[in-house]
Amino acid sequence: MKTIGWTQALVAGAAFVIIGSPVQAQEAVLKFATIDAPTAHLNVRINHPWAERINRQGAGVLKIDVRDGAALANQGNIYSRVIDDVFQIGWHVQIYSAGKFPLTDVVTLPFVADMSETASVAFWRLYKSGLLDAEYDDAMPLRLAVLPQSGVQYRVRPKSIESFEGLKVIGPAKITSQTVAALGGAPLSFRAQEWYEALQRGTADALVVGWSAFQPFKLHEVTNFHLDSSLGSNPGMIFMARKRYQALPEAARKIIDANATERETHEFGKMWDDTKREGREATEKLPGHTIVGLTPEQTAKWRERVSPVVDEWARSVPNGAKVLSAYRSLLAQVRAGS
Repeated sequence: MKTIGWTQALVAGAAFVIIGSPVQAQEAVLKFATIDAPTAHLNVRINHPWAERINRQGAGVLKIDVRDGAALANQGNIYSRVIDDVFQIGWHVQIYSAGKFPLTDVVTLPFVADMSETASVAFWRLYKSGLLDAEYDDAMPLRLAVLPQSGVQYRVRPKSIESFEGLKVIGPAKITSQTVAALGGAPLSFRAQEWYEALQRGTADALVVGWSAFQPFKLHEVTNFHLDSSLGSNPGMIFMARKRYQALPEAARKIIDANATERETHEFGKMWDDTKREGREATEKLPGHTIVGLTPEQTAKWRERVSPVVDEWARSVPNGAKVLSAYRSLLAQVRAGS
């Protein structure tokens, strides 16, 4: 009987180990560009805990590599950088991708929604209905949000809150500017980084924006009169490229799916309501600041004056009327607890 040499035995043994033992799959790593400071509310309360939860569940299978700050990406380029696979997950406010999300603008319309929590869930359900599929052909939302409704932050106390007559008012988005014009004001367009200086110098008399943006931009230093209202909002999403998601191993996709449900969007919307309340309460405590709301009669007048903005959007955007009707119906369902 022929004896196998020690070299042959070693090779045979190694082959047995390779063939007989499963090879561990390589862990999928997804870079998440939050484009906010590590201490931002969105990161502390939502993004970091979400990534940590996925990393615990996906140990050895999937890892989220969080990259905070705006050094590598910003709202102007994050959409393309995720779609081009520079980053695999990003935080994006859709109005900064001009022309890509016309139907999503339904959530920006004035006097349609109120609380971020209910609006965000309605937005998620609208997306899941398929009515927005053409806009999300490349992007796959993992969580959606409707940011807090915009009120009015005045540089100084206005002569009247019946309208914007005689005032230069910053409207951060197209529909906001149309709303300003409908209320008699002269709309101005400035980037967020320019709001402070425009108000400080008197270039603008007021700014239409929600409380969640108030503290980060130190608007309490350049405004002192504030009007609560529901003059529209902006959409936001945590997303990844659909093609990148589809390329993940099945085990990794299952982990993503389990952490990208209506539950996460509900949590997201509630967080925005919390930051709105906190921003309002913090400003209310400051000396020299006044916060008021519209009376029911004034609200009815404002709603009537801006209704052409809503109607024009529904007419001018293909399928807009159908999407607006569906969004309103979903808002009613969510408010009713269904």
